Amino acid sequence: MCLSQFYRSGLFILLFLFKGFSTIFSQSITPNTLNNGGGTATSMEWSLGESVSIAHFNSTNFFLNTGLLQPLSTIVTTINEYGPAVYGNQINIGPNPTTSIIHFKCQFMQTGKLIIQVIDAKSSVLLNYEAGTIISIYEKDIFMNSYPPGIFYVKVYFKPTNGLAKIGIYKIIKI
Repeated sequence: MCLSQFYRSGLFILLFLFKGFSTIFSQSITPNTLNNGGGTATSMEWSLGESVSIAHFNSTNFFLNTGLLQPLSTIVTTINEYGPAVYGNQINIGPNPTTSIIHFKCQFMQTGKLIIQVIDAKSSVLLNYEAGTIISIYEKDIFMNSYPPGIFYVKVYFKPTNGLAKIGIYKIIKI
């Protein structure tokens, strides 16, 4: 048997094997992460282990997102308006990372004008949402389905009726 006949017979066997199976099954593993605990201080952030989960939980009095920590953005991105430092616990955004949706929730002690922007890594504004004048609690779902996986930033602008405007930027990862 010459070499070319050997290759043809091998090709025939491969075609026969693939033709014989009408359905091929495989498994899909979605990348997930869970921060089991942690906290922040003025110049430091810590995490107590990471596991596998991306989830958003809420009830009447609680709001919990599992996922990534918000690193001190000025170190890696030169963003000076680090969201958690500007707004503290007044704004919650998650889950982070996300596959399709971000839940935005804010609670301010005063009435003011709110604008939310989604910006890609090239600094292009993908979404500019003016919520108008809000009073106390405001919630919005931001759909990320049409955007490719990557790094995005959520820029939050809040101008209270009496006081100075604040701008905070949050890093979001879409997988």
